[in-house]
Amino acid sequence: MIQPPPAQNEYRGQWVQLLVLTAAHFVLDCFPGLMHTVLPAFQELFGLSVAAGAVLLTVFLISANGIQIAIGHIRPKKDRPLFLYAGFLFVCAIALFAVVPQNSLTLLWLCLIAIICGAGVGITHPEALRAIHRLDNISSAVSSSVFMAGGVAGFAFGGWISTYLYAAYGLRCLMPFCIASVIVLGVILIIRVRLAVEEPQSKSRQSHSEESSPSFWLIIAIATLIAGSMTVFAWIIPQHVRQLGVDLTEGGLAVSVLSVAGGIGAVVMSRWAHRVSEFRMVRWMLAAGIPFIIAYLFWIPHRWALGLLFTGGFFCFGVYPILVSIARSCEGANLGHRMGWVVGGVWLIACVFPMILGPIAKHVGTGPIVFCIPVGFVLSLLLITVNQRKESNLRSNAS
Repeated sequence: MIQPPPAQNEYRGQWVQLLVLTAAHFVLDCFPGLMHTVLPAFQELFGLSVAAGAVLLTVFLISANGIQIAIGHIRPKKDRPLFLYAGFLFVCAIALFAVVPQNSLTLLWLCLIAIICGAGVGITHPEALRAIHRLDNISSAVSSSVFMAGGVAGFAFGGWISTYLYAAYGLRCLMPFCIASVIVLGVILIIRVRLAVEEPQSKSRQSHSEESSPSFWLIIAIATLIAGSMTVFAWIIPQHVRQLGVDLTEGGLAVSVLSVAGGIGAVVMSRWAHRVSEFRMVRWMLAAGIPFIIAYLFWIPHRWALGLLFTGGFFCFGVYPILVSIARSCEGANLGHRMGWVVGGVWLIACVFPMILGPIAKHVGTGPIVFCIPVGFVLSLLLITVNQRKESNLRSNAS
């Protein structure tokens, strides 16, 4: 029997690790997904206002994203993913929602549980991306997009299935997600996932097809605007659908469609992005997707409008994993710190938007707020366009 060459075995082994880490990302991001779409039901069950629900969601998101900045740079020379292990246990704290009493301290208890669960989601991400960075036989654009697609698919699936599970089982719907988390932790332990230990920048960075890599902080600014639009969508659309008198599952379906579309868009476009220029591809995708997002907002009550949403999400949210790939090779700090910012810091900033818009929605309704969704996508496109024109002018002057 002919044995495959060692290089082929290593390539296959790296794909196994990538798929396991992608599945882990899927499970972890189910928790933020359900927190968004079941939030209206949590508000009704515990007697919370829309503004109080926005506070609960914001606390969860601040914990999940803020901790990534705090711990992303820690253990840069260690290859065992201890934070990754711990995260899968911390997320199970969400099951404690079932024992929270309904009194004046309800919101406080819910927020404390949300902090623990959110921290569990957050501490896994920088180390998971360091583990992805170790898979050097797979291109950065592809591995980043596949891994991030697992997260957006998990966010979508968790947001969608949790609405059905809640309708059938109430707060017991949280238990299957906790069980899945423990199972994935066991698989990661079995396959012995290890982290990349970054070498000096000149040796370790994968080259992009651009003549020069964009500024890391420019990427963070663009990613933050994208995350802002996504966060507002995931928060306000379920609330808006609820106020329109449509079933809770419809809001979960819309969030799921946008998330899944973004994951598919990232995987499909990452191959082309790696060849033609990742940064240029981001610009093209935003320009193509924004009109579909805006069109969807005018026809939200109609089921056929989900086709518009899918197309818009394919392009507009599909750029985010490509931005993560670009950030992996930018100059600035160590790999864990960069990953902590691009997958945590940007969402930390973005999660403030529901808290800001919550009181406004309370007074003017959710209808006007939904039209804030495209703003981040539009500003991102403008920022990229201005930057590329400046780069073009500099090259023209230099020549």
